[in-house]
Amino acid sequence: MIPPVPRWIWPWAVLLPAVAGSVNAAALLALNHGGVTHLTGISTEGAIGLGSGNVALIVHAVGVIALFTGGCAVSAWIARGPRWIPSVSAAVLLLLVSALLVSASALLDTTPWLGVMVCAAAMGVQNGTTSVTSGAVLRTSHLTGMFTDLGIALGQTARRGIVDRRRVAICLIVTASFIVGAVLGTVLFDRWQARGLLVSALLATTAAGCTFLSHARQGPKRAD
Repeated sequence: MIPPVPRWIWPWAVLLPAVAGSVNAAALLALNHGGVTHLTGISTEGAIGLGSGNVALIVHAVGVIALFTGGCAVSAWIARGPRWIPSVSAAVLLLLVSALLVSASALLDTTPWLGVMVCAAAMGVQNGTTSVTSGAVLRTSHLTGMFTDLGIALGQTARRGIVDRRRVAICLIVTASFIVGAVLGTVLFDRWQARGLLVSALLATTAAGCTFLSHARQGPKRAD
């Protein structure tokens, strides 16, 4: 069972998976393969490159994995404060995500591979920030764990066992938000190409603003 989830975290659960879904859709559409949020698939892509001798696949996979991991490292280095606390450092990291996505929007049309790498770094920062802040309860960039938890909940319900309703609620919200974000990202890319990432950046900025406000309401007694 996960602990009670503070109310301030729900904007993250709604907005940030939508950011990840839209960014991943844009990255997939820009290069017609790969993505930036699901490293299982990216690792498989790299392995296929090794097995087939496709250097382009290897370079893409190594780049995405390195920058995503580097983004996570940056989030862990900067993030401050106890778990489940809306810290200023977490808000700043989300603003960094927004800035990276604005940069990616400027690169994706002219230099798609570089724009995708910047997207990977942004998603690493985002997922690292949410993982560190929530104690790995909330992950916003991929859905494998969410679908696993939902499947477990279905099995527990079938045998009339105890179901972690909080976890189910988080999984449903994150999954729905990610899918809606991917649909939005597809529509935006079709109409505006890389400029659609500016909407993703706006969503990340909104999440940062909500975090700043939540921190201010909790008062100065919380350290960052």
